[in-house]
Parts: sequence; C-alpha cells; structure tokens
Amino acid sequence: IFSIEKRDMEISPERNLQSIGAFMKTVRILVGRLLKDYMKGLICSSRLQELMDLLEVPDSLDGAVEMAQKFICGSGILSSSLVTKDSAALQGFIDTIMGVVDQLSELGQSYVCNAGIPELLTSLGLPDTMVSVVETAVDWFCN
Repeated sequence: IFSIEKRDMEISPERNLQSIGAFMKTVRILVGRLLKDYMKGLICSSRLQELMDLLEVPDSLDGAVEMAQKFICGSGILSSSLVTKDSAALQGFIDTIMGVVDQLSELGQSYVCNAGIPELLTSLGLPDTMVSVVETAVDWFCN
C-alpha cells in the first residue's frame, strides 16, 4: 500500500492482472522497437544494459527487456504464463508503474486525468516504449 494525495492504493488482484497485461504489451512494444531499429545479431549479442540504454528504459524494466531479448533470440514464445513465472520482472514493472504514479501526483490530478498519454509521456520525459506503463499508472491514479 502506498499513498497518493492522502489516499491509499493497493495492488488488488484486478490491478495485478492489469499489470500483467500491460507488462506483456510493453514486451511486445520492446520487441517491435528492437526488430525495427536493430539487427538480430546485435540484439542477441548485446548485454542487457546495452539494450536498456538503446531503448531508453529505466533499470526497473530490465525484466521486460530481457524477455524481449529472449523472445527475439531464443524461444520465440511470448505468453503471460512466462510473466507469472518470473515474478521479479513483474515486480520491477509494478515498481515502475508506482514510480510513475508518484510523478503523476506531482503534476496534479486535474491535469493528469484530462491529458492524453503522448502529452504525459512528454511531460514526464519518458520514451514512447513506456506507453503501457503510463497508461496503467494513469488508470490507477485517476480511478
């Protein structure tokens, strides 16, 4: 439980399920960006931190980037069951959402709940690869 403008928020089963869906969407976005911008050989030979730097994502999304790399270079299987098995990756993603929620509270509820996602990404200085994080954070913050 953490506080947002004097109200408590907890990760309910519904929000946990929502975060799994958002995590999978983020992994798909990262896969698309990597395959669009870089050759498979580079993706598969790069260290995780190098890929995170190329994608401009925070360290807490290392699990999502690692899963995207494994999808491209390994099994080619991407399913929500993989996410539930890797709870550290999902927890890092949830931590990222909660960090964005904290940033949203600084912008103010009136602005955040009426702004579009592209506008919020710009206001927060986040790359478009984090659209699912921001979408989920806005939903949690405004609802």
